Amino acid sequence: MRTLSIAVAVGVNLALYIACGFGSPNKSMGTLSETSGSTPTPGSSRAKSQVPETILSRIVNEAAKLADVSPQQVVLERAQAVVWNDGSFGCPEPGMQYTQALVNGYWVVISAAGQTYDFRASRDGSFRLCPQGHGRPPLPSHTQ
Repeated sequence: MRTLSIAVAVGVNLALYIACGFGSPNKSMGTLSETSGSTPTPGSSRAKSQVPETILSRIVNEAAKLADVSPQQVVLERAQAVVWNDGSFGCPEPGMQYTQALVNGYWVVISAAGQTYDFRASRDGSFRLCPQGHGRPPLPSHTQ
């Protein structure tokens, strides 16, 4: 009976994860299936990247587009592999429900044209921009 309860709980959490966060792309989320242009090289970097190039290049392109600059003009402030404390990736949206389990992902912060862009990404490559002032960092003990 206990095994069945655990299996049901895992299934419900997985369904919530897929339905509420990173299971389907929306206008603020990219996926690896999208085709990106040439691989950008950030103008400068204050951080050593722990993010795979395929994911990082797409995030750099998105930040450059938002800032209306070339990818070479962005500055990589942070590019870390992290473990988020839940499925919101440290950036919960009001009214949404998220899986309540540790989630592997990436934290990428880019500055460009006087703005700071805080991106949260999953290990499968989907990402979204966290609105300024809404994000929370991963728990320090869970930073990889």
